[in-house]
Amino acid sequence: MEREIIYADIASFAVTVERMVHPELRRRPVVVAPTGTPRAVVTALSREAWDAGVRKGMLLSKARRCCRGAAVLPPNEPLYARASNAICRLLGEFSPLMEPSGYGHAYVDISGTGRLFGPARDTAWKMQKEIRLRLRLEASLGVAANKMVSRIAAVTTKPIGLLDVRPGDERSFLSPLPVRLLPGVGPRTLEQMSELNIGIIRELAAVELEHLTLAFGRLGFVLHERALGIDNTPVYPPDATPAIDQEKTLPEDTNDLQLLKRSVLELCDRAANRLRTDSLRAGRLELRVRYSDYREDIGREPLAPPTQSTAALRTRAGTLLERTVSRRTRVRSLCLRLANLASGPAQLELFPDPQSERQNKLDLALDRINRISC
Repeated sequence: MEREIIYADIASFAVTVERMVHPELRRRPVVVAPTGTPRAVVTALSREAWDAGVRKGMLLSKARRCCRGAAVLPPNEPLYARASNAICRLLGEFSPLMEPSGYGHAYVDISGTGRLFGPARDTAWKMQKEIRLRLRLEASLGVAANKMVSRIAAVTTKPIGLLDVRPGDERSFLSPLPVRLLPGVGPRTLEQMSELNIGIIRELAAVELEHLTLAFGRLGFVLHERALGIDNTPVYPPDATPAIDQEKTLPEDTNDLQLLKRSVLELCDRAANRLRTDSLRAGRLELRVRYSDYREDIGREPLAPPTQSTAALRTRAGTLLERTVSRRTRVRSLCLRLANLASGPAQLELFPDPQSERQNKLDLALDRINRISC
């Protein structure tokens, strides 16, 4: 059965939600940014502020000079979370396979729901209508046979629209679009492509796979598939099974990879301690990166065999961070999740690794020291 996936995208989500609470801000330039810090940057803005020259990631002081009449609002995370949860509940009425992708964004897999709601395009139209009537929000929606193409379709039809990319038309749809729209094309990759005179997806798709792997390593194979519109990633519904979550909001938004890595390692230490305290082992590692513009990237990594080792989590999480962060936008917070938790005695290895045994003893000793010091 051909997959049918819808991506819902609320443009300028933070500003749109703020205007629901403050109707007097409609048609006024609005900027969302933390106040009280000299290096505060713009995290969201209205169309009016954009037309005045304000951009995401711009220093607030510069944004004020560009648009002197702009209303500056501090981020209201609880408000955005409530609004995003309301959107997810509404979308969940169309299919249980719904995956949130940051505030105001979500994937919905409606494969096999044709007898209930009709063709995929009609279902998307009903979603758009329900979001408008029940939540008073305007959404752009993309319909496609995979997650990547549906997201790009929604982005290209912003701020309000609906685009249906029929199965088999993925390559022709992507062909004239800029390569920066492809997942995984971050600043460094974009710079490399510029050096190779690759600016649009058609030019990337025309490059031989051997040449791409030579230029980009393992990423070359992924880029080749994505340029052809291939994405087999399933829609992951929110995990209702027990999990351990550790989250950290950074003191200041940053895209310094070394600072981010230190924060992730700190989360690993805390999560691993929880595992050992509760006599659990984790079978899957997830990392959620939230940017200053409230978009998110999510990375997942299986842990085989399941582990409670701090060193094992640190190694896998560091690699996962590099793979997950794909945008030049500064990062606001990080959330580490350990899922597929298992209890009870672990499967003994026939030839145990002495280094692993020493590491386990070290972890337990450090746990005892931490408990005493607390």
